[in-house]
Amino acid sequence: MKEEMIKQPVSRLCFRSKVALAPMVRVGTLPMRLLALDYGADIVYCEELIDIKMQQCRRVVNEVLETVDFVAPEERVMFRTCEREKDHVVFQMGTADPERALAVAKLVENDVAAIDVNMGCPKEYSTKGGMGAALLSDPDRIERNVGPLFSVLF
Repeated sequence: MKEEMIKQPVSRLCFRSKVALAPMVRVGTLPMRLLALDYGADIVYCEELIDIKMQQCRRVVNEVLETVDFVAPEERVMFRTCEREKDHVVFQMGTADPERALAVAKLVENDVAAIDVNMGCPKEYSTKGGMGAALLSDPDRIERNVGPLFSVLF
């Protein structure tokens, strides 16, 4: 495995008349996303990944599996993707911090079709940290978190 950085142009993902695999905790892994694509999904989401953990990851090209892995310091693969799903996969991020959100978005931007900030999860682990559905109660926080992503990435 080797670390590699590749810069590619930003493309747009169209959601009109598409079949999507929604984000699901502990289910939205690469094998499930590839199966969903095989069975007709146009767009697939990874499970929600928290910005604090993802920010610590390094991008590693896994030549054996032909994947791109985002590996945490303890060598755990936090997110794995591949060329086959690159134009279909949406990276869903749990965040309550604009600087971390931007850092993670920059880390994964060349390996995913889109980046989604989770604003719907009602689970306590998300809302307690100001993420997920907690963002909906504070529109100013949404603007602070999402605004930098649009201004820098697009």
